[in-house]
Amino acid sequence: MLSTSNYTFTLKFWLPHMSKSIESTLHADPLSCTDEESAKPTLSVKPMQASAKERAAAFATGRHKYARNLIRAFFRRSLWLTLILSLVLAVILPSMLYVMNMSQYKKDSIRLLENFIRNDLAESPRVLLDDPQKLARTVEKIEIFLGFSDFVDFKIWTDQSAVAYSYSSPEQAGQVYEGDDLAEVLSTGKIHIEVEKPHDEENIHLEGIGRVLEMYAPVKVDGRILGAVEVYRKAPPFELINVHIFCVLAVVLIMMALLYLLLFGQFKKAAETIIRDEKKLNSAYRKIGFSYFNTIRSLLKALELRDMETEGHSERGVALAIYLGEKFHLSHDEMNKLVLGAYLHDIGKIGIPDSILLKPGRLTPDEMEIVKTHVKKGSEIIGDVAFLQPATEVILYHHEKWDGSGYPHGLKQEDIPVPGRIFAIVDVFEALLSERPYKKAMPFAAAKQIILEGAGSHFDPALIALFREIEEEDMRSMAAEIHERGVHSEVKKAVENLLGDFVTRQNIAET
Repeated sequence: MLSTSNYTFTLKFWLPHMSKSIESTLHADPLSCTDEESAKPTLSVKPMQASAKERAAAFATGRHKYARNLIRAFFRRSLWLTLILSLVLAVILPSMLYVMNMSQYKKDSIRLLENFIRNDLAESPRVLLDDPQKLARTVEKIEIFLGFSDFVDFKIWTDQSAVAYSYSSPEQAGQVYEGDDLAEVLSTGKIHIEVEKPHDEENIHLEGIGRVLEMYAPVKVDGRILGAVEVYRKAPPFELINVHIFCVLAVVLIMMALLYLLLFGQFKKAAETIIRDEKKLNSAYRKIGFSYFNTIRSLLKALELRDMETEGHSERGVALAIYLGEKFHLSHDEMNKLVLGAYLHDIGKIGIPDSILLKPGRLTPDEMEIVKTHVKKGSEIIGDVAFLQPATEVILYHHEKWDGSGYPHGLKQEDIPVPGRIFAIVDVFEALLSERPYKKAMPFAAAKQIILEGAGSHFDPALIALFREIEEEDMRSMAAEIHERGVHSEVKKAVENLLGDFVTRQNIAET
């Protein structure tokens, strides 16, 4: 019977010894054959493959699984990335805030010192060194200034680098100390500020305080640099976490988490939408594909109604092609091409004039040349339908001959596609067994003999070696099976497979 699942044309005539014969012919090792056996033609065939529908389903399942895995991978990786960024931010943010705070702290310190010098230190440092009363009044102002700020030391220098006053070490008054920072301020008049640990000889008493902000500012009177002020202020300590940093960090992390959830939701929604739209697109493409095929099938029916000689020819050709294709162990893809090509092999005759196609007598050479164009016309009819194009291996090449004397391209031997070589046998054999206005149906034995004699000239010898197994009872059973069930389910299955293959290839290409 005809099987719609895998084209198995298992008729009542399938005999065990025939299967063994085919198996031995197909898989014999040429190196282990005798000279006589090695001279026999053999057929190389591809292993059976999964159906296009199974491959498409597997691809769709795999693609959906891939989409789910992609979502999970996005979730995991983006979560890890968010955590890493949060950790980095937790380390960097306090440092950034500390740098910003320190910069502002320096500006505030400079502003405080400049205001004090401008408002409360209008005397030359030399005068203070020589006049105890003026020095005393200035010291009172300095002590008030230090009392209302976190400055820890205050020195006044003359323009000769001598100490005019030192808050923490009064005994240094009058002593001269050389220092690059002081010399720079006295020469340029620009404020010098830096954060450091006290290490100079004159500041050794400040070591216990830790890091301090050291500032040198010029003392100017009437625009002239008459000395400098050196002050130290406690530097704010670096804190990895405090209330301010915690609040800022918490806000940033919450915003990152919300952004992450938003992006993940959008990504998941987009992935699900793509999968859903892909299903709709594939379904629509299949509908369009079958619409194309049904249009071509209508043309074939019109051809059969126009030329009564071809009525049933395509169905019988499909049935015999399936039988021979299974017998020859064709791969699933090759079988799809063979079935659909067998069904549509004469579609190009729709373009042959009635005066030639319906002529009851023998055709003239010129008329025969016109008839030969039907293979190219058939190929052109399905040429714009991408998923049907594999059928051209039968439509275009089933009149090619093994010796290269066929048409339309004069291909020979292995250059002829396997489906075309198989259907060349089917087409001639079925035509010999069919009645025509200009001839009677030929007996089975005579038709078979003609086919066998065509080995090596018209037909592939390897295929003929397998064709030899067909008996007349096989053909009778096949005819009964066609009458009972037809071949439309097999043709539809081939269309589904070719369409599925095409959609799958397109999806893979897009991927």
